Amino acid sequence: MRLNVSLPVWLFGALIAIFPSLTNAQDAKPTDMELADGKIKLVAPAEWIKVQPKSNIVQFEFTAPKVEDKAQAARVTFTASGGTIEQNIERWYGQFEQADKSATKDKAKIEKFDVDGQTIHWVDIPGTFKDTMGAGPFAPSKAPTLRENYRMLGAIIETKGMGNHYVKITGPADTVEKLAEGFKKMLKDLKVKS
Repeated sequence: MRLNVSLPVWLFGALIAIFPSLTNAQDAKPTDMELADGKIKLVAPAEWIKVQPKSNIVQFEFTAPKVEDKAQAARVTFTASGGTIEQNIERWYGQFEQADKSATKDKAKIEKFDVDGQTIHWVDIPGTFKDTMGAGPFAPSKAPTLRENYRMLGAIIETKGMGNHYVKITGPADTVEKLAEGFKKMLKDLKVKS
């Protein structure tokens, strides 16, 4: 006797969200994004999975594939925050601590490059990430979760008259290393609509 078992649509969707490998990887397509009221165009790598932003200040959010089964996927966010470039980089430093107690600034690497008339500030920060997801301004007393051997790649897109836009990948160092080339390519392929 053969049983005919069908899954409810919502359960199938939940399984796909939890186990994205159930979908055909060949179906993955790059995601077009527009920043600065449509004046800046970026194309996210096909392997990045677009998700609902966890915060209302995040314009776009993705989860990026992990390297090992035990590792967490990396989080990718796009925002247009306030503050100066220097203030935001300092804030990023403050999200990390170092095992040897040295200054995170001394471990970070910064470079600049120009793309289509805009300046990209590239920041590479290793260390222990002080994950405050779920804390925020409404739960300031909640201690951060310390995530060892993490890395953040941050890019500040400094535009001419269109504001500053911030893109970050944060995750386990091995996972972020795997994503670095595609991330930088996305930035170097940035287009400004005339």
